[in-house]
Amino acid sequence: MASHRVVLADPDPELRHAMEQVLAPWRLEVVIEGAPPTDSAMAEQRADADTARFVVWREGEELVVYDRELGFIERRDSRSGTLDPPTAAAAALTIKTMMRLPPPPEVKPPPPTSAAPMVESGIELRILAGVATRIPNGGDTGVTARFGGAAELRPWSAWGWRIGVAGDAGMSTAIDQASFKGTWREWSVLGTVSWTYARDAWEFEAHAGGGIRRSTLDGAEMNTARTESDTLATARGGAAIRRRYLRWTLGAVLDIDRSFGTPTYSKVVGAAEIFQVPAAAVQAGLAVGVDL
Repeated sequence: MASHRVVLADPDPELRHAMEQVLAPWRLEVVIEGAPPTDSAMAEQRADADTARFVVWREGEELVVYDRELGFIERRDSRSGTLDPPTAAAAALTIKTMMRLPPPPEVKPPPPTSAAPMVESGIELRILAGVATRIPNGGDTGVTARFGGAAELRPWSAWGWRIGVAGDAGMSTAIDQASFKGTWREWSVLGTVSWTYARDAWEFEAHAGGGIRRSTLDGAEMNTARTESDTLATARGGAAIRRRYLRWTLGAVLDIDRSFGTPTYSKVVGAAEIFQVPAAAVQAGLAVGVDL
């Protein structure tokens, strides 16, 4: 909800920590986001883009708070530069006063139970699309282009964990070997899990997944049509580094894939090898994402 989010356009970690502590009774989520706005119009755009009620930043030696619902900006004296913990705490209290928040909601004591406490939900869906270069290890393919996408769900805003599903496919490989002429192609679908560490506008992610890879040989052997398909178990591990721009992210991704039980296709008559499916590959590319 917009009323539960505050955009802090200031990278000072002490100020962010102090704001999270002071605003905790109102359950406000503090989000670090980009450079400070230059005017109220830019602050309004930032609030709209991040569905936030407040935008907070420092302008010289002033604290500035923009209220999206009331459409006004208020300023108070502060300090520039890096803040020490006591100064950051004082600034956070000033920011809370400038926000003119109502009394915090009453916190009811939990009922007597042995069940574990629930984590407040802040669901976020990330949609990704990317292009990559795939370099196989072994097999009969060369370097190929790949196109893929993913949908990842972050169940709790305070956690860096995401779960999702990813898929990719690439260009067909032409085959002209041992009286066979045709193509080989593949695609994959994987379940994924990832963990992201965020620092200012940068994100560093480690991810892993497992699923299936579909291998298809299609063509003609001695003028006789031939099609063979195999479903292979596959695993993936990798890392990504991304830069955040409002709700968008752009970055580089590196993956290592391993498929199991990869077949070698041979002539129907005789043992001449036609094509060997690669068992492993390194994949490097670029991906763009949007958080919903």
